[in-house]
Amino acid sequence: MKNLLKYTLCAALTMGFAACSEDYLETSPESSTTKTTLFANPTAAQYAVNGLGKIMATQYLSNLGSNGEGTMMTWGAEYPGDGMQRADLTGWAVLINSSYIQNNASIYMYYPWYYYYKIIGNANQILANIPANAPAAEQKEYDYVKAQALTYRAYSYFRLTQSYCRRWSDKQGQSRGVILRLEPTNDPMPPSTLAETYEQIYKDLDEALKIFESSSMDRGSLTWQANADVAHAIYSRAALTREDWATAVAHSQAARKGYSIMGASEYAAGFNTPNKEWIWNVYNDDTQTLYYYSFFAMQGANSSSSLCRTYPCVISKQIVDQVDPADARLSIFCIPTAEELAAAGGAAEVVGTGVVTKGAFFDRIKKDYTAKGRLYSTSKIAYYTGTKFLVKTGIGDGCVPIFRAAEMIYNEAEAQFKLGKEDAVRALLNEATKPYNANYNCTKSGQDLWNEIVALRKFDLWGEGFSFYDLKRWGAKMDRKTWKQGGNWNTAFATAAANAGPEGLNNWTIVIPIRETDYNNLVVSQEDPNWTKGMR
Repeated sequence: MKNLLKYTLCAALTMGFAACSEDYLETSPESSTTKTTLFANPTAAQYAVNGLGKIMATQYLSNLGSNGEGTMMTWGAEYPGDGMQRADLTGWAVLINSSYIQNNASIYMYYPWYYYYKIIGNANQILANIPANAPAAEQKEYDYVKAQALTYRAYSYFRLTQSYCRRWSDKQGQSRGVILRLEPTNDPMPPSTLAETYEQIYKDLDEALKIFESSSMDRGSLTWQANADVAHAIYSRAALTREDWATAVAHSQAARKGYSIMGASEYAAGFNTPNKEWIWNVYNDDTQTLYYYSFFAMQGANSSSSLCRTYPCVISKQIVDQVDPADARLSIFCIPTAEELAAAGGAAEVVGTGVVTKGAFFDRIKKDYTAKGRLYSTSKIAYYTGTKFLVKTGIGDGCVPIFRAAEMIYNEAEAQFKLGKEDAVRALLNEATKPYNANYNCTKSGQDLWNEIVALRKFDLWGEGFSFYDLKRWGAKMDRKTWKQGGNWNTAFATAAANAGPEGLNNWTIVIPIRETDYNNLVVSQEDPNWTKGMR
C-alpha cells in the first residue's frame, strides 16, 4: 500500500476543482512537482492517478463530516434515506429530512459538487498530459494510467447526476444534466442534458475498458485502484439508474466475475478490510489516518469518537422486520426481543429513537456487543443499533467499500425483473442470501418478487450509500414510521414532508450551488420545469 502514500504528485495537477472561481477555492498546486516530472515515466504517472484515490479519503472544507467518499455515502444517501438514522440526533434534521435541498448556499448541497469536480479536474489534467508516443512497453503502462483516470471521471460524473439531476424516467434524459468539463479548464460552460451526461459516462467507460484490455495490466491486490472490474461496476450502477436494463445486466455480470459473496463471519468482521467480495474501496489505515474526520469515526460502532458514542447508527425496524429471523446477518444489529420490549413498557412507550439506560435489553447488549468490542465501552445503547462498520485501528481507521459483488447481484436482479425474467431474479436472490440462510429459497413472483428485491437490497446494502438514491430512481416515497406507527423512527425524522416522494421535494434534486452560479453565468441554481438545452 505504500505506493498510495506518494499521492502528493497528483496534487500538482490541481488547477481548479471544476466550475469554481479562484476567489473562494484554493486552486494553487499543493506540490511544486512539474508536469514534466509527473509524466517522466509510467511509475510517476501511476502515482498521479493514485492521487485520485487519495482524494476519496481526504478531509476538505475544514468541516468535520467532509471526508471524501464516505461523506457521500452518509450525507448523500444514508441520512436522507429511510434505512438509517442517528439515535436522537435531531439537530441534524435539516440533513436527514433533506430540507436543505433548495438552499444553494448550504454545505450539504455544495459538498458533492466540490468533491466530485475536484476528482474530475485532476483526472482531466492526467488525461490531457499522459504521453501517447512512448516506447511500446512504457506506453502500455501509460495507457493503464489513462484508463484509470477515465474510470474516475466517469464515476464522478455519474455520482453528480444522482444528486443534481432528475430521474431518467422524468423526461427520458432530456432534463438538465451537469457541466461536462472534459479539458483542464474552469471556463464558464452551460449545462448538458442528462442524456448527454450519460452518453459521456458510457463513452469514458467504453474507452477505459478497451484500454484495460489492450494494456493487459491489472492492479493485483490493490483494490483501491480502479481496473476493468471497477469500470464494469460503475457501468452497472449507471445503466440501472438510466433504466438501460440489458446494459445493466451485462455489466453487473462482468463486474462480479471472479468475486464471490462473503460468508457470515466475514460479514460480521466490521466492513473495514477488503475481502473476496469487494470490487473497489477507499483505502485508509494508521499511516494516513483522518482521525475524527474519517468515515469510521462517523459510522464505526466501536469508535471512541463522540459522535459514534453519543448517537449510534440505527437501522429501520421496518427493514429488519422483513428479514427471515434465520438470516445470520441480523446478528450485527442490536434487535430487541418481544419480551425485552414488553418489559420496558412496550413499543408505544419508547422515547425518540430508542436509547435505553437500563433493563434486560440494555444488559444483554452490554454483555454481547460492548464487552465483545462491537460497541465502544461508553457508547449509548439503542434499539436496532447497527454494528456493521467497526474501526480497524485507532479512532477511525479502516477501508470503505464502494462496490461489492452483492450490489452487482441486486443490480442484475432489478434489471432482470424489468426485463420480465423472473426465474433469473429468483436465482440471483438465492445466490445473495443462501450464504447467510441456507434454507432460503425464493419462490415469489410479480409484485411480491419486486418487494423481495427491495427488502433484501435495503437490508444487505444498509449503510453503504444507497438508500436515498435507490428511492429516488424508484420514484418511491420515504417510509419512516414512528414507534407508535410500528416503526422505530424519531418523530423529528418521520414528518409528512420527510416522507413525501421525489415530487414533493424538488424531485429530490439538489440545486446547483451558488459558488458555481456566481462564477459561471451560463447556469442557474434552480432548474426550470420546462428546461431545454440552451436554457441556463
